[in-house]
Amino acid sequence: MRALAHWPRERYLELAPKYWAATQARLVAAELDAEVGELTIPEPLAAPAEEQSSLR
Repeated sequence: MRALAHWPRERYLELAPKYWAATQARLVAAELDAEVGELTIPEPLAAPAEEQSSLR
């Protein structure tokens, strides 16, 4: 939930349980472990073609 305040609105799906493990692996662990402070948001991963078409 800490990432939600810093995350771009159009990329909230990356924080869903289905994608959280992949997203968490791309975050800076020290920033995520800190109680407060900014998070460095990684570049978005390209979603598989079938998921992109279902999001439209």
